Amino acid sequence: MKRLFLLFIPTLLIFISCEQDDTLPSVENITSGSKWTLQIGSSPIEVYSQLQELSIDKNFNDVAIVYRLPYSSPGEIQSDISLYKAITLETNSGRTERILLQFDQDKISSIEKGGAMLESISKWPEDVSDEISINVNDPLDNLQEKLIAIYEIPTYEKYQLILPDKWLEKGYDPDMENYEEWAFTFFENISAGRDGRHNVRLYFQDEKLVKIRNEYDEFELVN
Repeated sequence: MKRLFLLFIPTLLIFISCEQDDTLPSVENITSGSKWTLQIGSSPIEVYSQLQELSIDKNFNDVAIVYRLPYSSPGEIQSDISLYKAITLETNSGRTERILLQFDQDKISSIEKGGAMLESISKWPEDVSDEISINVNDPLDNLQEKLIAIYEIPTYEKYQLILPDKWLEKGYDPDMENYEEWAFTFFENISAGRDGRHNVRLYFQDEKLVKIRNEYDEFELVN
């Protein structure tokens, strides 16, 4: 009998640990009306303004432009780079090397270089003159021009350029309307030790917001 009791305890613990709310995660698809500050039928620039308002209330900073691919040259970038908080340059063959340029107050605030681990440097490329290289504290007004000059050097012409998620603190990027899906995530505190997460997709058609997809889940916080 004692042996049977000991065997029963782990089974009971497994049952308790697996017990959860069967209604989660939940998915909500909105195709008319509104959700939060977001209004179905709004244009991309209107949605961007609505997102800026929502981001203050829900405490998130960025919106992802879904399916935006890396650029193979600076001339392909239609966006104003200064509307973002960083740009990454990355080799697309051989040994991976990344260059991360971060922005603050309309200047290059930091430059990092490396593979899996990045280290701070004061300029890039390091083997060209300061007139051509991108330097810490360079104004962002000169960045596009310098990138074009760097890409004329055969050593660097194969680097891909990757824009991050759109920083909502900065103004609207008109190139965003060329993409039919945007995405963002935010968290809400439900109770002590429990948070909720909203993964949201925005779908556009004919330059109008046609659907908001909100996938919601909850989880325990682990210290």
